[in-house]
Amino acid sequence: MILDIPKSAIINRIIPKDRFNFKNPTSIERIRWIAKLSQITINVISNNVNEIEVISVDIPDFDISVIKEIKDKIPQEILFIVNEDIAVMEYNKQFFYKKIDSKLSMTGISTDDIRDNFVRQILGIGDTSIPLTDQINKYNKWKQLDNNITDINNKIKKSTQLNKKQELARKRYVLEQRKIKIEGEL
Repeated sequence: MILDIPKSAIINRIIPKDRFNFKNPTSIERIRWIAKLSQITINVISNNVNEIEVISVDIPDFDISVIKEIKDKIPQEILFIVNEDIAVMEYNKQFFYKKIDSKLSMTGISTDDIRDNFVRQILGIGDTSIPLTDQINKYNKWKQLDNNITDINNKIKKSTQLNKKQELARKRYVLEQRKIKIEGEL
C-alpha cells in the first residue's frame, strides 16, 4: 500500500460494482473502500473537508473515466489508489494522478491540509507556504507550455523548410524559458 493508514481509520470493505453504472464493468476487477480519514478516525480538525475516503480500484489498464464514474456516485473527497501504485485525487473539478514510487505521507492538522498535501504530493509540489489553488494554476500553465512545446516539436519534425523550422525553434525556445521559470516557482 502506498499510504500508511492508522488502524482506527481502516474500513476494508469491498464495494459491489453494480452500484455504479459502468460502461464496461468487466474491465474492473475490484473496488475496495480502504479507509475513512475524518475528525473522529484520525483525530484532526475538519474545516471545509469533513472526511477523505481512501478507495482502492484494481483495473488491468488505468482509465481515468472509471475513476470519474466512481467519483460521480460518491460526493466526498476521495483519494483513489489504482493498482496499488497510482494515486488519483480530484481538486476543483480537475483530476490529478501520478504513479507513486514511495509512500504518500498523511500530513496536516486538518482534513483540509491532508487533502491539499495529497494533491501536492501527486503533483510533485513541495512548497506548502503558497496556497494550493495558486500552485495548481501555475501547474496548469506549466502543463500547457509543455503541451505547446510538444506540438512545436512535432511541427518541426514534419516541416521541410529550414526557415519554418528555425522560426518554430525560436518559439519553442521562448516557451521553454517560460516553462523553466514556472518550474522554479513550483
